[in-house]
Amino acid sequence: MLIIIGIITIFFLFNLKGAKAEEIFLTAEERTWLDEHKNEIKIGYTIDYPPVEFLSNGQYAGISADYFKLLEQKLGIKIQMVQFDNFDELIKQVQKRELTGITAATKTPERSKYLEFTVPYIDNPNVIITRKNFSENLTFEKLTNASMDIVVIEGYDIIEFLNDKYPKLEYRTVKSPSDGIRMVAFGEADAMIIEIMSATETIERDNISNLIVNIETPYESSLSIATRSDWPILSQIFNKGLAQITDREKKVIEQKWMSLQKQSLFENTYFWIGVVSFVLLLIIIIIVILVWNSSLQAAVKEKTQAIEESKKELMFKTYHDELTGLYNRAYMAEMLKQLKQENSLPFSIIVADLNALKITNDTFGHETGDQMLIRVSEIINENINENHVACRIGGDEIVVLMPSTDEREANDIVGKIQKAVLAAKEDPIKPLIALGCATIHGEVNNSFSSLFKLAEDRMYANKMAESDKNYDMIINSIKKNLYENKNESKEHCKRLVDMCRQMGEILNLEKNDIESLALLAELHDIGKVGIEKELFLKEGALTTEEWQKVKRHPELGFKIVSASTKLSYIGKGIFAHHERWDGSGYPQGLKGEEIPFIARLFSIVEAYDVMTHERSYKPIFTKEMAIQELRDNSGSQFDPSLVRIFVNHINNASLASTPSP
Repeated sequence: MLIIIGIITIFFLFNLKGAKAEEIFLTAEERTWLDEHKNEIKIGYTIDYPPVEFLSNGQYAGISADYFKLLEQKLGIKIQMVQFDNFDELIKQVQKRELTGITAATKTPERSKYLEFTVPYIDNPNVIITRKNFSENLTFEKLTNASMDIVVIEGYDIIEFLNDKYPKLEYRTVKSPSDGIRMVAFGEADAMIIEIMSATETIERDNISNLIVNIETPYESSLSIATRSDWPILSQIFNKGLAQITDREKKVIEQKWMSLQKQSLFENTYFWIGVVSFVLLLIIIIIVILVWNSSLQAAVKEKTQAIEESKKELMFKTYHDELTGLYNRAYMAEMLKQLKQENSLPFSIIVADLNALKITNDTFGHETGDQMLIRVSEIINENINENHVACRIGGDEIVVLMPSTDEREANDIVGKIQKAVLAAKEDPIKPLIALGCATIHGEVNNSFSSLFKLAEDRMYANKMAESDKNYDMIINSIKKNLYENKNESKEHCKRLVDMCRQMGEILNLEKNDIESLALLAELHDIGKVGIEKELFLKEGALTTEEWQKVKRHPELGFKIVSASTKLSYIGKGIFAHHERWDGSGYPQGLKGEEIPFIARLFSIVEAYDVMTHERSYKPIFTKEMAIQELRDNSGSQFDPSLVRIFVNHINNASLASTPSP
């Protein structure tokens, strides 16, 4: 009895000491501030960020939820928790000071302008997620130079990092981890940059089996509690509250949400169901064997054949590229090992790289880009020898291994491939590739790296030497497709070019500026080739969704011409040819003289030609009606001074063409 009383006394004193310590860890100033503001503290959280925070049966749950429950106990306050569907909206509310802070956020230079951050309480490295059939290890540098469709989560700190360190890396944003993971799993995107905890939880929760962590990046999202910067004392209070959370309490949270312990196989109910099922099946098989021995032998033979077919199918998938049917990087490595033991000299390789894949993906979509890659792969296979092996080793890179092939024969094959590619039809644009080859006569196993480097250098030299010529062919293919699909007419473009040249001469522009204006008139709507032709031919008003699609064509046109050094200088004009003088245009909302001069002038010329010639969606205006329309929109849609000059030109041209009495 005395021992029990002693234990109870020690327990009581220990708790009293703990309570006393909990009471005094805040200063009088901090406790007073908390009492005065306890009803004003509103912290926002997102509902699709497992295991950090999410909704479970409609209730706030996850690592952050458990930490905030402990903070409420330690600080003796009730915190108002505010729910948001996505992080981007949460950030906007914090910037407006309509919220006190965020449960879990990574400190960045931009966010530090309006937020204070506690010490991190969750470490969460970022990874790159791809499908399992993607064999190459990726880096941010490789993503910058690859024609891959990358997704990141809207509003996350990784975006600020990428924009700062890798400004040329192109990506799309998604609302939540689930959205991005599913897009990669279903082939709607190639890769996703995401925090590993969110990726693991989403993949396991949705039972997604075709994704892998391609690589862990050097960028780590350490999560802290973020609070408004004009209340620095609250960040101090939360830091002290976090310091009061014991290692044991942290361990409980860690084991609850991040435990790596897996259930023992022998504790798994499904395992025993499988064992029992197997035993019963075995008994049935034995009975069948004893009774129907001859029939079973036939079944075993049939099963053996099926297994052999499965092995062949598995072997094919192991060593072949899923899209093109060519061999893959793994097979190339096996082939090189085999060549070490065989007399394969002289040994040649060809390195091929598809020139127009990125512009095809951007303009016509990834499905069309895949078809182009398949067609080029077929052309290469059709023009190499039986003992040669073509392997797709990257996004648009193909290597041909050519044992027992000298320089002359290798160069002949390069010529045949190039000729076949040039003869290929435009579907929708002509496929073009850069090729480089190299040959060795010495030991294969010690020289392949240098051989590959030499062939690759020659391929890049070929790509650079032919870049302007190839791009001219691509632009011509796109223009041809544009005219054939009725998205634009040659007659309309010719009229615009002629009028733009006339206006350039009237304004005494330099010859180069007049040529830029004429080229803009010729290529201004080149971006329409990437949009469904039916939208431009539709009679009546477009829906909101259809109008948003149509408004993308200046941006698509900008991307197309920006890839060419010969045409990039008119890119800004194409991008801005639907901007308005009052700033209500698209896609950038430029205003006044922010709009490039050639775009302001061209928009007037195009508007006049559209009004005075037949279009599917409106009646034809007379010259006088069109002039009045230009005047009515002067200062709102059009540059007023340029409208006056253009109208004078039209009137003078009409007077000059009127015969004298």
